[in-house]
Amino acid sequence: MASAVLVKTLGLKKYYEVRSKFLKRIVGYVKAVDGIDMEIRKGETLGLVGESGSGKSTLGLVLAKLIEPTDGRYMFSGIDITWKLPRALRGKIRIVFQDPYSALNPRLKIKESLVEPLTSQGFDKKEAVERAVEYLKLVGLSDEHLEVYPHMLSGGQRQRVVIARALITEPEFMILDEPTSMLDVSTQAQILELLKDIKAKKNLTYLFITHNLAVARYISDTIAIMFAGQIMEIANKSTIFTNPLHPYTKSLLSAYPPPDPTFRWLPEIPEGIGNAYDRYEHGCRYAERCSLRRDVCLKLVPELIEVEKGHSVRCHLYIKK
Repeated sequence: MASAVLVKTLGLKKYYEVRSKFLKRIVGYVKAVDGIDMEIRKGETLGLVGESGSGKSTLGLVLAKLIEPTDGRYMFSGIDITWKLPRALRGKIRIVFQDPYSALNPRLKIKESLVEPLTSQGFDKKEAVERAVEYLKLVGLSDEHLEVYPHMLSGGQRQRVVIARALITEPEFMILDEPTSMLDVSTQAQILELLKDIKAKKNLTYLFITHNLAVARYISDTIAIMFAGQIMEIANKSTIFTNPLHPYTKSLLSAYPPPDPTFRWLPEIPEGIGNAYDRYEHGCRYAERCSLRRDVCLKLVPELIEVEKGHSVRCHLYIKK
């Protein structure tokens, strides 16, 4: 039996104004998130993959309720929280940022950083400290770390503290914005194992944002490919790797070296450059780079359509006439 949908977005958008230097008039928009229709089921890990500047982190901030969308709807457990997060749901959506070095206040001890989210919700200090110790142990640290400052910890330890701080309010949905990209390889593996273990113990739902396909393949159940503010393809991870359909997905996979030193690796180099946010306004965002583009690709924006059960793609090549 399929799990219930926990997170659902309908036409979610986040635009940023571009103003002229003279008179500061609005001359255009950067469409960082442009019409995202997405569902994440309870207990699922959705991997959001794309290059830098594709809008992944902006989507994460919108879903974390740290910035407001420009348009669209955002549903959580069937409740519309697009413009207002009910008090009962505060703490149920948490985010872990990419940089563990700037995520913690250097002037606060770890205890203060962990206790503050609880005291702001009405917990007394003793109970908050007890829970802080519990969650430090959950992430592989000890109560001795309560009395230290962030600069006294390694990058991996800081990220564990950041994860503990996100978990301490007992969320249902966690947004993980490239939580391992600033760590060395061995520490990355430890943090990924920790996140998988915590997800199983706490029955959490993850949105895992990354540009690393290997990481996405390891931790995700479903993978969504994002480019220039739009989702280009979404399917379960085995389908994405064995039967990619969108030219952008194929390009990303070609840049993913096979684990075979004897294999002659020749990555596919796309034609164009940049994300083309303001080019081909009436056509496919990927058209500038795509070697398979046709006239229709420059004129009409393709819809995200389901080509087979659980596998959707945004490309004119798969739209039936």
